[in-house]
Amino acid sequence: MTKTPAPAPLPHADAEQQALWQRLQDYRFGEADDALPVFVRRVAKEAGVSLAVAVQAIEEYRRFCFLACSGGEDVTPSALIDQVWHTHLTDTREYWQRFCPDVLQATLHHRPGRGDAADAERHAAQYRATLVRYRHYFGEPPAACWPAAAGTRPVARDASDARRWASPRAPGKALWFWAALTLLLWWALGTDNTAASPLHWRGGSFIWLFLAGIGLAWALAARLRRAVRGLGQGRAATVVDHAELAFLAGGGERVADMQLALLLSRGAVQLRPTLSTLSGRRRDPTPLLVVDAVAVPASLQRALQLVRANPTLQQALQALREDAMSLRKALIGKRLLLGRGQAWCARLLGAAPPAALWAVGAMKIQIGLQLQRPVGFLVAAMVAVTLVALGFLLTPPRRSVAGDQLLAQRDAAWRAGTHVSSDTPGAHLATPLALAGTGVLMATPWAEYHALRAPVVSGSGGGSGASGCTGGGGGGDGGGSSCGSSCSSGCGGCGGGGD
Repeated sequence: MTKTPAPAPLPHADAEQQALWQRLQDYRFGEADDALPVFVRRVAKEAGVSLAVAVQAIEEYRRFCFLACSGGEDVTPSALIDQVWHTHLTDTREYWQRFCPDVLQATLHHRPGRGDAADAERHAAQYRATLVRYRHYFGEPPAACWPAAAGTRPVARDASDARRWASPRAPGKALWFWAALTLLLWWALGTDNTAASPLHWRGGSFIWLFLAGIGLAWALAARLRRAVRGLGQGRAATVVDHAELAFLAGGGERVADMQLALLLSRGAVQLRPTLSTLSGRRRDPTPLLVVDAVAVPASLQRALQLVRANPTLQQALQALREDAMSLRKALIGKRLLLGRGQAWCARLLGAAPPAALWAVGAMKIQIGLQLQRPVGFLVAAMVAVTLVALGFLLTPPRRSVAGDQLLAQRDAAWRAGTHVSSDTPGAHLATPLALAGTGVLMATPWAEYHALRAPVVSGSGGGSGASGCTGGGGGGDGGGSSCGSSCSSGCGGCGGGGD
């Protein structure tokens, strides 16, 4: 085995753990010279990711194995790391005869779960504990390989990510800045021109003033648009249910995803692959939805009826989307969404300042052509003004200022871990699903649904779609079975290095 340079010492690791980490770094996934590149291509194909992501996932798999064998606690991988593990397990000779005895110097078993709600909650807690141990040794885990556990406070990459729902601030400072700059240029350039009207200034002076006017027109347009969106803000509602919150954040599509994911999490609905799925390696984009005799709250009963009447995934989503459109009228009444008239008023008023500036530019071009002066720079500036005006006119505002503020408050509460939850199985997913969509399912027993809704396209020629197993019974470790989540019903916790 070719030795690699000694890795940097791990924080809080003793000599035995450092030796384990060195062996994991030295390991090349086979004895052949090209064993590691071959394994990278296998992971990329099986997981449906690019080669670059596969390389990163393999390095994170080494860290997972370290966590599994360096302490007494059980650990749980993310969906992507679990797929790397499954790919490794399929080479049984390499895994059991070389990796476990020589590298880990322990037997690392892959245990299936039972598939019930209690088991799912246990594995979710175990995944959170795994992330805590990861941070202890390696620092912050990369979100691409280790997504935040559902129902927990996500790790914000930066301030803008933490405030992605924050209401746009009134452009007061920008408006004052551009107004002051425009007046200053008017005064400074006016001293060099004998004419009182800027339309009769020299071309260079007019261009500088016109460019400042573009900034002023943009700031004024944003101010007017926001003012219209803020009409009636004092009478806006502050209480919405999860369906209304989802529609406010992402429309009918978000509501459909949330309702179906909640039905899956409660065990009322199961995803069942069709025969075409079972006979090939590619995932069927329209699996069947099987309804079980499980009680659901009143808020999900109509959704359950629609799923029962539309037994395929695509049919059910379409029915749920259409049913959710009735929420729009209710949210307009609560002054959280804009009505058609208010939205048009915001668009027209927003487009008015750049349109007025455009008219001034058009008059200057006409004067320049009459005097046979070059107008090329002004024409280019007019193109910019046209784009600004069209941007405000053709971009319809959807939410009111109060709607943006409500989403910002709910998002901040979720991230701080202070949002109201429930002990009902799967209820803790309602707020995250409404605000962030199915991405919050990536480290849950229902990661397969996210994989179906947001397939990953392979950059290495592999098929699309992320790996996973449906929410049915637990699959065994052998036979090439696939699990899509660290705590899915088909993949349980992972024994931490015990023989």
